[in-house]
This record gives sequence, C-alpha cells and structure tokens, in this order.
Amino acid sequence: MCALICSRCKFNSLTDTFGTHEQELAQFTRSIGHPARIAVLKAIAKAGAEVEGEIVDVPPLSKATVIQHLRELKRAGLINGRIFGNKAKYSLDKENFEKFKRHFLELADSLNV
Repeated sequence: MCALICSRCKFNSLTDTFGTHEQELAQFTRSIGHPARIAVLKAIAKAGAEVEGEIVDVPPLSKATVIQHLRELKRAGLINGRIFGNKAKYSLDKENFEKFKRHFLELADSLNV
C-alpha cells in the first residue's frame, strides 16, 4: 500500500489516487471495522437514534471504552453531538448513514457479485 507520499508512484496524496466516494467509504468502513463500534451504533439506534444525558450501555464495555468508540464514530461522521458524560447529547447522523449506504451499494453493484 502506498504512503501519502510514495517514491515508487507518481501520486502525492490519496486525493490524487482515489475519488471522494472511495475515500468516504473507506472512512465509514474503517470506523465500523470494530465490533464494539457496531454494538455502540446498535445501542444508539435502540435508544431511538438520539441519546441525551447519558452514555449508552454496551455490556461488557466500560463507559470510558464506549466514550472512546463514540468519539471515533463522531470523527467518521456517523454520529454527531457532544460526548461529555452526564452532559452528553448525541445522535446518529442520518444523512451520513444514507451516504454510507449509497457508497456501499454502489461498490457492491460495481463488483457484479
């Protein structure tokens, strides 16, 4: 895999090599590439897609671990809001989930499988 600046290829950045769709899909899939993050997303959805004043409970994960995974999901754009213990207010980012779904389906269609 090439680094951002690779002496063996002519590309100086990922944006020169891969399109926006590929980069966004990679960011989304990287963020849900951990089973605990999938469990966190499911817990948020079960709570009505919006959580206020608490951190979702995801056994056997500690609250600190859940917070860490929430931050990664937020960084990827799959959730939005604030994550500060009792002052937490966050929700699933429905627009980005739709974008993720679209990109994933486009990938599946392009592979003809």
